[in-house]
Amino acid sequence: MTRPSAERGAMRTRWVLGGLVAAGFALSAEGRASAEEPSGPTAPAEAPAADERTARGRAAFLLGVQRSKDAQWGEALAAFEEAAAARDAPIVQYNIGFCERALGRYVAARRTFRRVLASADGLAPAQIDDARAFVAELDQLVVRVAVTLDPAGTPLTVDGRPLRLDPEGGTRVFVALPAPAGRAEAPAEKTFTVELDPGVHLFRAARPGRQDAFVQKTYRPGERATLDLRLELLPARVAVRAEPAQALVRVDGREAGLAPIDIERPPGKYRIEVVRDGFETYAATLDLHAGQRADLTAKLVPVRTSVLKTWWFWTGAAAVLAGGAALTYALTRPPPPYDGGSLNWVAEPTAIRW
Repeated sequence: MTRPSAERGAMRTRWVLGGLVAAGFALSAEGRASAEEPSGPTAPAEAPAADERTARGRAAFLLGVQRSKDAQWGEALAAFEEAAAARDAPIVQYNIGFCERALGRYVAARRTFRRVLASADGLAPAQIDDARAFVAELDQLVVRVAVTLDPAGTPLTVDGRPLRLDPEGGTRVFVALPAPAGRAEAPAEKTFTVELDPGVHLFRAARPGRQDAFVQKTYRPGERATLDLRLELLPARVAVRAEPAQALVRVDGREAGLAPIDIERPPGKYRIEVVRDGFETYAATLDLHAGQRADLTAKLVPVRTSVLKTWWFWTGAAAVLAGGAALTYALTRPPPPYDGGSLNWVAEPTAIRW
């Protein structure tokens, strides 16, 4: 939105001359008021400080006016902000908004002029009209981006700045302005609007357990755009070690490789087994979270074979049984028949009795 040059010139003349006169009278009046207040116990000590602040504020304001005449808007803004820190007044804020507008800081300038209109004491009617016109103009120059952020509630920064709720935009309109300490706000809704100055901007959304989202966009004055930011879940990683090494690792029954090995899986529960010949199987169930880093060391225990399962036990047992059977047979078998020869005469032994 562009104003006719004659109108801009008239507004600037009212801003510089009217601002200078108003500042001079306003700041001087504040100094006189401070000096004329009834003296209390601490009045003599406080009056010089007030006069010093007034003088410092007036000097900074006059410097800002001079820098503005030279179109040195950055220096003018710094001077007016110094004046506001010393002795703030609607005319000082008016000039701050004018400098912000000249520097292309449309979101900040709109906020400043809104603040001026909320408390316009000391401003001329023409300056109040100009402030309203500036707000309407800046509202058309501000960029609006409809953002969809998944998951909702993820902290989002623009150009490194946290978002702040726009007091006049409800609960779903945010502006990217420097936030006071403790005032940064994360959008609670999944969809919301961010209002920006035209130009290049870097969006960054970060949440533990999810992949950061970085998007750089360039916007024209007054542009309306959309932006989808989805933060994917980070995988979990498990470093599996085995003692002794080179044992087979299985995840949910599927071979993953030989230990040591790093395993990457989506969040969830997994059964991990470590297997090696001659050792008992090691098994563990892990409940892994997004982005988790875990270490698992499987200390394998050698297999203890029962004596009943060894080959030498059964070989020895068979030999013992065979020998016992032979001895029993030898002791219990009947004697063989004696050969009587051709005469068929056999002498049988008899026991000697006494």
